[in-house]
Amino acid sequence: MQEGAPPHIATPVKQLLNLHFGNDRIIIRHFPTAWPPRSSGLNPCDFLLWGYLRDVVYGGPIANVAQLKNRITQHIHNINTETLQSVVKHAVLRFQLIVENGGQHIEHFLSKSKRFIDGFISFCFFFVFWPRDN
Repeated sequence: MQEGAPPHIATPVKQLLNLHFGNDRIIIRHFPTAWPPRSSGLNPCDFLLWGYLRDVVYGGPIANVAQLKNRITQHIHNINTETLQSVVKHAVLRFQLIVENGGQHIEHFLSKSKRFIDGFISFCFFFVFWPRDN
């Protein structure tokens, strides 16, 4: 995923989503409810995952591209269920705040609480995933 780029979704995936959720409950291009363009505040990958990966992947020197790819893959595979649930809860809070504010920008509402929550989640990621010497 490129930051700010609109998502690509294959036809079979659209059909599966439509089958399970119905046409009116899917928020993405080519469905009745359009995903807001370039809304990094609504995308957990943008507001959480990329920052976490950057911090853990570049935590030490990287010798070559193969090692970089290996570290990224390793850290993505190490993300556990509890962490993903925490990310979803954080995303839901953001979505609720956007609804409460009529779809307007919310970053100024998140300034203090966002720094605390994002810092806490980053700390949890760091604590859970940072390589430990055994």
